[in-house]
Amino acid sequence: MTPWGDEDNADHQLLAGRTILQLIATLEPGPDASACIEIAAALEEAGARALVAGGEGALVSELQARGGVFLPFDLTPRNPLTLSFNRSRLTALAQSEGAELIHVRGEAGFAAALHAARRLRIPLIAEDFGPAAIEADTLIFFSQEALDGAEAAWPHLARRFVRGLRGVDLRACAAQAIDSERVRKLREGWGVRPHERLVVGLDLPGDRQKFFLAAAQQLAKRNVFENEAQEARFVWRDVEGADLTSGPFEAEARQMGLDRHVMRVAGGDRAVACVASVLVATPAADPRVAVETQALGAPTAVLQSAADQSVETVLAPPQVDPAKRTGWIIAPDSPSSLARAAEEALRLGATRRERMALRATENARAFSSERMSALTLATYARHFGAV
Repeated sequence: MTPWGDEDNADHQLLAGRTILQLIATLEPGPDASACIEIAAALEEAGARALVAGGEGALVSELQARGGVFLPFDLTPRNPLTLSFNRSRLTALAQSEGAELIHVRGEAGFAAALHAARRLRIPLIAEDFGPAAIEADTLIFFSQEALDGAEAAWPHLARRFVRGLRGVDLRACAAQAIDSERVRKLREGWGVRPHERLVVGLDLPGDRQKFFLAAAQQLAKRNVFENEAQEARFVWRDVEGADLTSGPFEAEARQMGLDRHVMRVAGGDRAVACVASVLVATPAADPRVAVETQALGAPTAVLQSAADQSVETVLAPPQVDPAKRTGWIIAPDSPSSLARAAEEALRLGATRRERMALRATENARAFSSERMSALTLATYARHFGAV
């Protein structure tokens, strides 16, 4: 297994001159397509030939511009006969192109990829989609929890298992590029006063509105909002163009007596919102949001849900010492935890906030697309020599 954190020791020269074939269902915009393109670009930079076979999509031109070679191939045919022919067709394609390793992204095309890899005697790398994927020579897991579970279930196959990463493009997440004028315009657009300090709910699902309001209510009961030294406001950022006329959020806020302390807004630049906030609440279901928020230096509270208990993107006690904190992890049934996090964030002095911002920015880099590329290329390289 390529050690997590040891990817910089991989010899990418082992990939120079190699031909690597990635398989993806479609190159329509999405996390998988973005990752596929990033890896193709990294392979090209390492001197390898980067092939991508799969369904067409809007990102084909970007793939080609960044050094990848696109090969149209239907990995998800509806015709069962075509599906059965895909095994021989993919084998022929990989052989004619001189592929030396196949990386299949997801379940689509896995059976054909496995057949081709075995016939051509080349390595197959798959991403975890279930028990069938363990037939691959290397299986990538995207969380420590999933990796630990696989090692417990199949200890005799543990050498095949690798910790991977769904990288986040952080090029647009630079706080220094956001000037005070942009922050002022955002505040004006939202209708908040210049001195009000904001706790913003970013990309949270609608079913978390009551949770968000319950946390605000607890602060209101402790007179946090009435404290002129704080001048705080909870802001629920809704999607661009959302109808802001009275809805469930507003009705609930009125019933709780929070009219002056909470508000719902429609859109607004996400990056500027992070810079303008003392705390940003993000969903555990979309780790990308917490990574982007930290890259912008904003203290981050990740809201767990019943379905999303594992949080790796934020450093928080008890996993780390309080001095290494980059945010808070909020249990799904504990609005009081969000209230405490907001109160702690509001009380951060300038020096402590700056130190937390530096830690958060550094932590975000561990989840960047650059690190994803380094990890993935290290995984490829282990099949062509020792890593």
